[in-house]
Amino acid sequence: MGYLEIVHSPPDGSLPALVLDAVLRQSLVAVRSLGRAGIAVHVAESAAGAPAFASRWCADRIVLPDLVTDPGAYVDRILELCSRLGHPVVIASHDGTIDALRSRRAEVEQVAELALAPEAAMSAAVDKRSTLAVAEQLGLHIPPGVTVSEPTDAAAAVDAIGVPVVIKPAVSWVDGRTAAWRAAPMLARERDQAIGQVSRLTGDGVAALLQRWLPGAREAVSTLYANGSMAAIFAQRAERMSPLLGGTSVLRESIPVPDDIGGMSVRLIRELSLEGYAEVEFRRDADGRPFLMEINPRLSASVEIAVRSGVDFPLLLYRWAASLPLGAPPGYRVGRRMRFLGGDIAWLKEALRDPAHPDAPPPKTAIGTFAAEFARFPGYDFWDARDPAPAAVVASHVARSLPPRIARALRHRLRDADLVGEAT
Repeated sequence: MGYLEIVHSPPDGSLPALVLDAVLRQSLVAVRSLGRAGIAVHVAESAAGAPAFASRWCADRIVLPDLVTDPGAYVDRILELCSRLGHPVVIASHDGTIDALRSRRAEVEQVAELALAPEAAMSAAVDKRSTLAVAEQLGLHIPPGVTVSEPTDAAAAVDAIGVPVVIKPAVSWVDGRTAAWRAAPMLARERDQAIGQVSRLTGDGVAALLQRWLPGAREAVSTLYANGSMAAIFAQRAERMSPLLGGTSVLRESIPVPDDIGGMSVRLIRELSLEGYAEVEFRRDADGRPFLMEINPRLSASVEIAVRSGVDFPLLLYRWAASLPLGAPPGYRVGRRMRFLGGDIAWLKEALRDPAHPDAPPPKTAIGTFAAEFARFPGYDFWDARDPAPAAVVASHVARSLPPRIARALRHRLRDADLVGEAT
């Protein structure tokens, strides 16, 4: 599938860009967007072989020290790079990278333009407790829940919410007592399981947020807020997530901005003064009422659907950070679909392994809907006919991850849809 926007002319006097976290999907999207705009894009990651390193628009491939084991050396190397590159725009998309940069933000901003919201807004956005408190003051629906800080309070909290219960760390990047790690929400369906999960989080010094599970659609509103105005707004619906409960959006579709969550997102972003890019996530209940889940104040993994629909958020983010004009808010095409195939395979595996999960369809339905999506010809993350090498980097891993019985069923489905012949 093609892109709506034309290839841009390079901005006058444009700064180079340093895109970190080259292993992530959104980093590859940023490299391509900025490269098409004529910007010199330097790309960095803690390991070789990242997909974005293979992009035709990658001007330089830099392997950094390990973020988790030596964050100090990681940031030191970024500071050196920025000094050498001549005050680049730095785009980071991983929670751990952002946490490390924020810990030395003053140093980073002496040698680069950091494409992150101001510190006060970032602090409020990355802490789910602060975000939900502001949202509640604004009259947004938030899931019924409680926060637990001590293991001894786990049982009472679980009993107050009931099961199934969603358990989230208060912050996504956890610098725990034993190690630093990115924490994802968990679903507990049994009381003892829930108590154990809460106790493990709080025992590592992490506050746990317990919320009632909601059964409805997952929708998100992405924004680029700058100088008191919305420079861009976009909405999508996630049809499948991996893990099942929530995390990576592996199949999504562009939708018109809904009146309810669109207005809620704008009010929340304005109240927080959350400049730059942000994605505001909602989940609806059985009656269709939207409940705020969280805000991601960084380029989200699902951002490519916005770019392919006509809203080039990475380029807008770069222009905002570089203090360049943003132009009028762009429109976009609805009904575009994007698929992260590796994540969709992970979704299918989990759905078959745990059919009792409340977000899992019946096994036959899971296989059928997974296979049927090939016939709809969605866009695929990593794949771009003008820049095919990054897709080749990940293709062999995706192929190896298919269990044999799923591969056989998939081949039958594809033959039924006349998409492939007798197969390989």
